[in-house]
Amino acid sequence: MKYISTNNRTSMKGRLLFWMALAVCWGGIKGTAPLSAQTSLSGEVKAFSGIFFQSSGSSKAGDYFQPSTSLKLAPSYASGSLTIKGELTSSISLADSGYDVAMKLGEAYATLDLAEGLSVTAGSKVISWGTALASNPEGFINPVDSLSQLVSDDRSDWLLPVMLVEGKYIKGPFSIEAVALPYFRPSTIPAKSSRWYPASLAALDALDGVLIPPIPPSTPAVKFSVDTTASDPSLNRENMQGAARVGLALGAVDFGLSGWYGFTKWPVYDVTTTPGSTVNVDITASYKRQGAIGADLSATVFDSSVAWMETALYLPEYYLGEESSGLPVALQKNTLKSAFGLDRTFGIGSVGDLYCAAEGNLSWILDYDTRLASSAKETELGATLIAEYRSPSQDLTVRLVLMEPDFLTLDATGQYLARLSIKAKLADGYALTLGTVLFGGTSGTIGQYGKNDFAYACVTASF
Repeated sequence: MKYISTNNRTSMKGRLLFWMALAVCWGGIKGTAPLSAQTSLSGEVKAFSGIFFQSSGSSKAGDYFQPSTSLKLAPSYASGSLTIKGELTSSISLADSGYDVAMKLGEAYATLDLAEGLSVTAGSKVISWGTALASNPEGFINPVDSLSQLVSDDRSDWLLPVMLVEGKYIKGPFSIEAVALPYFRPSTIPAKSSRWYPASLAALDALDGVLIPPIPPSTPAVKFSVDTTASDPSLNRENMQGAARVGLALGAVDFGLSGWYGFTKWPVYDVTTTPGSTVNVDITASYKRQGAIGADLSATVFDSSVAWMETALYLPEYYLGEESSGLPVALQKNTLKSAFGLDRTFGIGSVGDLYCAAEGNLSWILDYDTRLASSAKETELGATLIAEYRSPSQDLTVRLVLMEPDFLTLDATGQYLARLSIKAKLADGYALTLGTVLFGGTSGTIGQYGKNDFAYACVTASF
């Protein structure tokens, strides 16, 4: 069984790049910083575990989340024009055999104000352009943490920070932002099991080693060799990534144009077919170069809500198709993705301590396949309903979220995700969270829904 590892350990080269950039920032202000400085240290200790409701047929196939204990430290420092923020998490998890120890660098960066409106930032950071986070056409830069999408109510947890150097200039209503990314980080899936693969990966993995006999007899047999584990691009000049955005803010309206040149955040596939008495089909995964141009527009409406529109043209997108023989073939297409909606501050109403809110989005997608010289249009509608109860003492929170994670395609079977969580304050700085996630539908971007209902428990101590 091949799988995509969810342990995103920061490489030694990536950490070295960060500390070198930090040294440059420090050297730029050495001798001129004021005597006063502000420092702080916060963190948390967390124990997390979960179990699936349905067995996938093997005790080793991901029927439980690996129980883990983690320690997160978040120091910060500010002095004059220099600000440093850090977040480092170390964890010990119970693996199928023995223990797995990992270190993960969260947002950890230094910002130096060079002049009025001009700043430089270096380190590990989340940069989210546009308003939508669940399905953001302009989400070029930061990969997605799929497990956090399922268990976290804080949408800022859904994005993974990446190593970067950022320059930003603000002059009145205008802003210019440029980002260089030397270190690649892919999106993650929740567990080491094909049940958590996106639908396309799970279907491919099932083909590995399969020999399809000739039907009819005159047709040669077909044997598949599949490797769904993609290697990260190496850290060198040729694999640099970059993005830029120009923004204009006029009152309650914000408009931006952006561009991106980097790599796909999910693996894509190359297909090699070798004819013979037995046709060998080799399918391998890799991260491909991808460019994109985008635009975003947001405006405050109804006093507390934000109406937004985002669109991006991806050049190209990659996917698997079929030839007339029925064998898979790797194809490319240019895709225009658009989304419209209201953010989560659009409230339905409240009854006592129970509050309800909703958010929706409309997506119009135009695909043009440069290889097959054909185009397709698709309209999709997504919606999320949020109901939350907080006790008067604020010691107990019950939260129900009903959402369609991948958008609800109008001409397809509906898919949804129901997330229920109960958070209780045990004492000052201590909390217990119990939750469950229920899926509707059969497949989607984040897994094979019918097999992935689960429950989890988490104890957190903050300081």
